[in-house]
Amino acid sequence: MICPIHHNVFNKVAGVMTFLIALIVLILNSSTVSAQDVEEEISQKKGFKLAGIPNLNYNSDDGYGYGARLSLFNHGDGGYSPYFYTVETDILHTTGGQRRFIVFFDSPYFLNKNQRLIFELRYHKNNYSEYYGIGNDTEYHEEFTDSDNPVNFINKNYYRFRRNRSTLWINYQRFIGSFKTLAGFGISNTDIELHNGITLLRTNKDVTGRNGGFTNYLKVGIIYDTRDFEPSPGKGDWTDVILELSGKAIGSNYDYTRLTFTNRHYFKLMKNVVFAERVIFEKNWGDIPFYEMAFFESSYKIEEGVGGAKSVRGLLKNRLFGPTKLFGNLELRWRLFDFRMMKQNFYFSLNCFSDFGRVWKKDEHISFTDFHLTQGGGIHIGWNENFIFALDAATSEEVNMAIYIGVGYLY
Repeated sequence: MICPIHHNVFNKVAGVMTFLIALIVLILNSSTVSAQDVEEEISQKKGFKLAGIPNLNYNSDDGYGYGARLSLFNHGDGGYSPYFYTVETDILHTTGGQRRFIVFFDSPYFLNKNQRLIFELRYHKNNYSEYYGIGNDTEYHEEFTDSDNPVNFINKNYYRFRRNRSTLWINYQRFIGSFKTLAGFGISNTDIELHNGITLLRTNKDVTGRNGGFTNYLKVGIIYDTRDFEPSPGKGDWTDVILELSGKAIGSNYDYTRLTFTNRHYFKLMKNVVFAERVIFEKNWGDIPFYEMAFFESSYKIEEGVGGAKSVRGLLKNRLFGPTKLFGNLELRWRLFDFRMMKQNFYFSLNCFSDFGRVWKKDEHISFTDFHLTQGGGIHIGWNENFIFALDAATSEEVNMAIYIGVGYLY
């Protein structure tokens, strides 16, 4: 049963809407060069383009985020779609205790035609990373972290730990029609530090990975992609299967194997209504550290879940840890109307969704029951088709209302 929405939720919504308006105004005033790039014909784009935007976002798990995003586009001698290569730098600080610095490189042509090279260098410090235990039936008691509840209060950081993580990964893709093959490797080092006092992770002494360490890996995969338009697909599929091998032979402190299957499907119910679904299944074998269970693989970028803005909206971030996970999203996207403002093209769309997810412990029998279910909706404002502002809100049994502000559709 969904918890009732209290009056403080409406105060939160009002603050978030003010934040969203400020974000739109800042970007419109600071990045018209990037918008003009979108309007140019591909054949006319040549040389280098530099675009900078403020990096502002909000979600209920991490709080308000402030920073900057700088993108360098090289269009070469022209004719490259969407670019010859791009280098993006991303700096973000959140009120929820996170600091992030990312350098991302992507080129569909750098090596040769029909080949793609992607790499990312990332430093991510999180003073309040989440840990609720391993398994699908772990319990969350808000009163354990509420100092105003002296009877049940344990520690405000009872479900938290500090996680500093440095990663470098490189993916090479080769195109074969609608299919791509993938090969790559990654180097990752994670430092774990426990908060003072009693915490759940401190009491779970048998959890693998409490001392952190390296989780280097090699990976291979295959991708099938028939989307008609990457930023906002109207039809097609995007499916990938990724196999990741981590072991001491390549400098890892842990030996494990990770297999990730992801399917995303899009089709139009009507001219301006799209149904979009995503299902992700991941299985890990070996002595995978607990903090690696918070991530799921992809052929493009690596994200966190189960729970939170990038996986199951309406669940607390990283609410579910397990070596086997299954989660998904069902979403209706309705493009309501188009309009022009400040000599730019915009569109306004609504979406409603239902997300679900669950995990299994090691050697636990897989049964397709007891899924955690959430539901919600939101608005998206498209700017010259390629840049999309997003505001989603979701509820669940544990969360009255979670709000997420960012850029782009979830998938």
